[in-house]
Amino acid sequence: MRKNKSKPLLLGAAMLMGTLSFAQSLAPQAVTTAGVKFTQANGSLNFTVGELVVKNQTDANGNTLGSGFTNAATGSTTVLSVNTPDKDVLNVSVYPNPTTDLLTVDVAATTLSQLVVEITDLQGKTLSSSQYAGISNKIGINTAAYASGTYLLLLKNESGKLLGNYKIIKQ
Repeated sequence: MRKNKSKPLLLGAAMLMGTLSFAQSLAPQAVTTAGVKFTQANGSLNFTVGELVVKNQTDANGNTLGSGFTNAATGSTTVLSVNTPDKDVLNVSVYPNPTTDLLTVDVAATTLSQLVVEITDLQGKTLSSSQYAGISNKIGINTAAYASGTYLLLLKNESGKLLGNYKIIKQ
């Protein structure tokens, strides 16, 4: 009795061809990022989207989503500068900074008839606004109700013209 050696060889070749016919082919692709930077006198906003990252994410309840690709979005807000007022118009000191409960705006001298003091968040939302007589004065601003974070103190004249701004850190 003669064994047919070609049958196992043909069977192996058929299995290999069947496997290759279901193989995935990948074409090279580029994943690019996009971003934008917006700048004003009192700060800037940077935003980047499109970077692929492999990471685990856990929520406050301990639920985890892991080992997957996510489209990472990164953003930052930075106050670029503090603009102090012209000392001939308004000579002030702002302290303590960082603050916990009480911020003091010490007006040493001014030529203004009225001074407007505003506190805003970094998105520009006004949290408080008060008008004071243009005299040498110590103005106390209660910050106890504010959440910890960064705020802007804006000093304006009676017509709303910005004279100066300060970055305030609330602890």
